[in-house]
Amino acid sequence: MLYFSANRFLFFFITLMVILVQDANAHSTILKGVTIDGQTNSPLPYVSIGIKNKPVGTVSDSAGRYSLSYLQTDVAGKDSIFFSAVGYKSVKMDWESFLKTEKLIKLYESPQTLEMVNIKANPGQIKKYGRSNASLIFFPAMYKNIPKHSDEKGREQATILKIDQNIFLRTLSFKINRRTFSRIKLRMNIYSVKEGLPNQSILQKDVVFDVIGNTEVGMPRPVNIDLRPYQIHIKGQKEIAISLAILDLEPLPGDSTQSAFFIPSFPGPLRSSLYRIKGEAQWQKVSSSYLLIEIEASSIKSGKESATDNRSDSETEIIQNNPALSGLLYGNNQGKHIKVDQGEIYYESYGQGSPLFLLHGNNEQINSFREQIEPLSRHFKVIALDTRGQGKSINNKVSPYTYEQFAKDLSTVMDSLSIEKASLLGWSDGGNTALIFALMHPKKVEKIVVMGANLFPGADAIEEDVIQIFEHRRDSLSKHADLESQNQMRLADLVLKEPHLNKNALQRIVAPVLVLAGEFDVVKRKHTILIQSFIKNSRLEIIPGSDHYVPVKNPKVFNKIVLDFLAPGKSID
Repeated sequence: MLYFSANRFLFFFITLMVILVQDANAHSTILKGVTIDGQTNSPLPYVSIGIKNKPVGTVSDSAGRYSLSYLQTDVAGKDSIFFSAVGYKSVKMDWESFLKTEKLIKLYESPQTLEMVNIKANPGQIKKYGRSNASLIFFPAMYKNIPKHSDEKGREQATILKIDQNIFLRTLSFKINRRTFSRIKLRMNIYSVKEGLPNQSILQKDVVFDVIGNTEVGMPRPVNIDLRPYQIHIKGQKEIAISLAILDLEPLPGDSTQSAFFIPSFPGPLRSSLYRIKGEAQWQKVSSSYLLIEIEASSIKSGKESATDNRSDSETEIIQNNPALSGLLYGNNQGKHIKVDQGEIYYESYGQGSPLFLLHGNNEQINSFREQIEPLSRHFKVIALDTRGQGKSINNKVSPYTYEQFAKDLSTVMDSLSIEKASLLGWSDGGNTALIFALMHPKKVEKIVVMGANLFPGADAIEEDVIQIFEHRRDSLSKHADLESQNQMRLADLVLKEPHLNKNALQRIVAPVLVLAGEFDVVKRKHTILIQSFIKNSRLEIIPGSDHYVPVKNPKVFNKIVLDFLAPGKSID
């Protein structure tokens, strides 16, 4: 480590000393300073800086320099600002005191108490915790609520893993959704867990690494980091929170979009992923999702200390052994099949009252509505379907899928159940089917709710990166001749080539329609507004802070909006 002479350091400090800048456009204040090692006076890089429980913060750069941007309304005099780095004692001071300092922050190393393990002498059992692959992936928009005047540094995602109580880490594996950047620098951190949230960092060595980007936007790409050189030994913890935080990001030349980086997740009914937008901000939960992060470790002891497997099949066992959680097995609750044109439609029915059909999205199944079935069945006879070729429904056709075919299947199901008229709740592809059904069978529709629907394919309706993901998926599947791969390819093709609804045709829909979308939906907002504007008896609601997956991520809000429309005056509780 370099040591600075007094004169050299004085020159360095004067060069980097605090500058107070007023940004006229964003009305933000920028404080600049430097973080240094208190013993050597050398720059201390990648120090996390944040206001406790506030979305304000940043990270110092490779030379210890930091630039903290904030609005006057963001912070108060008694707020606490923290400077923290792995292996160092954190510095805490109140905001008023910080403003009076020279912004030169000294951090001192913490005593090293890490117990060393001779892993070669006792390799233990190699085990994996977490998950790094899934067939169904969420693309959360959790970082889009970053204040406009803020930077990307300090954003952090985490997931909680059950582990054995004496492990030595070997490998970190995860996936990223985009590489539309030249380089991104990340920090892995590991926290103890308290009340279901990350608590205290338990690492004593800083794990920082670069991911090199490219222009390809396709399916998420794997990243593997060798952790053995860091000698990370975790003992006495039954579960940990493992996180990835952004330290620095270099966009591609000429790219002004600053596309968000994030770790994708997959549906996990017993899980929650976590995020915070700055290093001292409050952790937020994203329910029913599980980050694609996995660690491989040597488990020094097994037996009674063995952790519960984190994979999805163990969730099924947990649910089956706990009757109170049986609702999480929607889609496997002894439903029935109805024969349709060259296929069979599987359905499950819950509750009593006016019929309400639930129509899921592409490559989904009944369980997608696990957060809606029980509360809605208190007021309706809920009939949830697996769409043709998905879930437990059967497709014997080899022709491309169309939403018109799905609408015909729904009509056949209604006739078979002697239902003359029903309300429809359609999510994504299910919303497309609901609109087409209303045009084909107007007398069979009571009310319609569509969430994240679209009238036509392409970039005018759907976010470009989502289109590229489905193109990549289709092209990859086309190389396989087995029936399941071909079925999956046709489902991807459906998104890319369908539907073909004329906006003027929507004027023929006579049933009341509620058009919903998340603020950060994969369906573009202008397109959602277009749909609502051409349906005479309709209203529009864009759900703030949500994306395409609001039915599982924020079910209380979604369910209340839906019930208020379908049955005004009824309570969701």
